[in-house]
Amino acid sequence: MRSEDSEKLDTSFIERLNLTIRQGSAYLGRRSPCHARSREHLSDHLELLRCHYNFVRPHSALRFGTEVKTPAIQAGLVSRRLTFREIFMSVAGMFLCAPILLDLSRVEGRLEALRRAA
Repeated sequence: MRSEDSEKLDTSFIERLNLTIRQGSAYLGRRSPCHARSREHLSDHLELLRCHYNFVRPHSALRFGTEVKTPAIQAGLVSRRLTFREIFMSVAGMFLCAPILLDLSRVEGRLEALRRAA
């Protein structure tokens, strides 16, 4: 109720994000034969979608003159749109999309097992 945008509850922003996610993922499409075979596949897929949404895809709501920005540019995380090649081939990509590239819980479990064995 104390929101600076409106005085009544408005769910249109989250519903728009839900629609964007459903349209971007065949796993979550309502009329799709695709399905995630495991929770990890779905989680990895959604992290890739999030990375695309924030770092690669320009947003028309972030148009400033002829320049169209991504949310990451607007937030000051990067200075230009990235490509998937840049994301996955760079060291920074390890930190931007870490849940996809490195499942820390698995690595920590393996390190703990190695420590106990040593």
